[in-house]
Amino acid sequence: MACGWRSVNPLLISLLGVLLLPLFVATWRTSLFGLAGQGFLMAWIAYRMGPQPTLLGEWVTLADLVFVRGLWAPAALYGILRAQNAPAKSDVIPPNLLSWTAALGIVVVAFSFSQVLVPESGEEETLIAVAGAGVLLGFFVLATQSNPFSQMIGALRIENAITLFELGGKHHHEALGLQLGQIAVVIVTVGLYRWYLRMLGTKPGSPASGSTEDVTL
Repeated sequence: MACGWRSVNPLLISLLGVLLLPLFVATWRTSLFGLAGQGFLMAWIAYRMGPQPTLLGEWVTLADLVFVRGLWAPAALYGILRAQNAPAKSDVIPPNLLSWTAALGIVVVAFSFSQVLVPESGEEETLIAVAGAGVLLGFFVLATQSNPFSQMIGALRIENAITLFELGGKHHHEALGLQLGQIAVVIVTVGLYRWYLRMLGTKPGSPASGSTEDVTL
């Protein structure tokens, strides 16, 4: 979509809040709420950044963000976790002051890095900062948690952050087939995550049933 940058700064700050909230409120429902919020807010950002969508590819992008990332992906994981009566607590990062400080430090680093990449202050700089924070926080989750559910959340966080970065880029419209292929990859990936949790009988924050060691996805 064309970059119009129409008042998206509040949405970007809201998105940053959605990225941080599940790190401090350690429940699997909050993690899935965060994924849903990321999808909806990115769709709103994409809509605000350009003129009214007219091309089929622009509508496909919005459908991907709203229906696939915002609705289907969290709902697919929610269904299997609820069926397993998963305990509410699910740490995305270690629940200690050091980890929380590191998470906030990552945000500061991302904003400092965006100032180097984007010389002029503005909403483009904020978008780069939030996308960078999303990628780094996703890798932080992958590096600090070994249970399957947390690793899935970390991987999906990285995927959403990359998508946000692409929304702000000045690029030609992608071929419709390529867009549909990317959406199919997301759908298949989440489907495999759901199947993996069901197969192992895994509860978030704990290893698979009958296992004495953590399982790393």
